[in-house]
Amino acid sequence: MKEKVKVRGQLKIYLQWPLLMTALVVFMNLVVGCINSIAGLIMSVFTILYAAIALWLYIYRRKKLLGGLVEFSSEYAWVQKQLLSELALPYALADDEGRILWLNETFSKILTDDKGKVIKKNLTALFPEVTKEVLNSREATTLHTVYGPCRYQLDLKPVFLDMEQEKKLGIQDEEEKLIAIYLFDETQIIEYRREIDNQKMVCGLIYLDNYEEALESVEEVRRSLLTALIDRRVSKYINGMNGIVKKIEKDKYFFAIKQEYVETLREGRFSILEEVKTVNIGNEMAVTLSIGLGMNGDSYSQNYDFARVAIDMALGRGGDQAVIKDGVRIQYYGGKSQQAEKATRVKARVKAHALRELMETKDRLLIMGHKLADIDSLGAAVGIYRIATAMNKKSKYRY
Repeated sequence: MKEKVKVRGQLKIYLQWPLLMTALVVFMNLVVGCINSIAGLIMSVFTILYAAIALWLYIYRRKKLLGGLVEFSSEYAWVQKQLLSELALPYALADDEGRILWLNETFSKILTDDKGKVIKKNLTALFPEVTKEVLNSREATTLHTVYGPCRYQLDLKPVFLDMEQEKKLGIQDEEEKLIAIYLFDETQIIEYRREIDNQKMVCGLIYLDNYEEALESVEEVRRSLLTALIDRRVSKYINGMNGIVKKIEKDKYFFAIKQEYVETLREGRFSILEEVKTVNIGNEMAVTLSIGLGMNGDSYSQNYDFARVAIDMALGRGGDQAVIKDGVRIQYYGGKSQQAEKATRVKARVKAHALRELMETKDRLLIMGHKLADIDSLGAAVGIYRIATAMNKKSKYRY
């Protein structure tokens, strides 16, 4: 094997230096011989001796030198293999069909079952996210997967064999491809991110939809009691989530909670919407309220702006419902009761402001009327189209 080693690059030039120097010495000998024949004869003896030594080194010692290089590279390769085997990062090699060919100790521990046996299944069986398209890809691929109790970032990188020949030919044979697999445990990172998200502040606004009407439907001496009962219900509801609530006007509240409680609100379908309707001390009209939540903004002030947009959307849809503005996404909850909406200039301005802020977050708009559209629906669609055109938004009408 040592004799079959092909010498390339700088090493090949380095081994040819004695022959090159021999040519130089012969030329020097000729020059000296032209100047003085006796000196030329004497130097010829040393030139022949030097040439013999150079040839001996190139022909015979070259094999031993290459043998030493092979031994060194073998030991170096063994060190590399040990480093990969004992590497703290899970690392493995698979063929282009997904069969695992080799894996280090850390990867083996992950794939070890309860009986202490290493599971060497196909990658597609171990990680459902790995598909045939991923295995056939010529580019590095990053996936996120779950194995056992942990979550991992799975990096797949194609490795092509005999790279020198492939570069010369300008091709890469798929059959000569291996796949290097790296696993990064991101369980704690995901948990920390979730904890950070849970600690974010969510701004909220609560507006009583029919505060004036409800007060007018009850005796004057009981109006303060009705207001106190509503305040108590709202405060109890927010305080139950470790939040704070502040009454900013006679029919408006501001509150702040942690983001982890938003899922509780969703699961409960914002039960305060129904609870406040049960407040009855003789009032003929049940009290309803609207809730607007703003979350996942870049700052607290942006969350508050989101909450204002959300409450405007809730009021514009008739009230008695909750609206969550999560970045660009808007979700609606409630809206069961039929409420007569007061048409005022203030209400129209609120709706227009909410509509503008909603349209500003979109690049394209699809305008649709109701089924069996009448002239009112068509006119509203034309109006929305003109608004979109004025805002330089692409819009299309569909019926």
